[in-house]
Amino acid sequence: MVPIDKPHSQYRHVYAIVRIDTPVNADQPEDSIAVVKVFLSKKEAEGETTRLNRINVDKHCTYHICITRMPLIQ
Repeated sequence: MVPIDKPHSQYRHVYAIVRIDTPVNADQPEDSIAVVKVFLSKKEAEGETTRLNRINVDKHCTYHICITRMPLIQ
């Protein structure tokens, strides 16, 4: 299995910003996690994550970057 951060011939890396609401709902934890934006650039994703964490500091949620892959359009 190829690690997710290594280049792949059929997929492009993208950077998803994920919001985690706290406390996490124990009965339905999937309701506490959402992908809010996806970026092609890690730098842009980092900037937006910083901005979102700053402006939502009092809203019981945090934002994180997750690298993922998107199929290349052929």
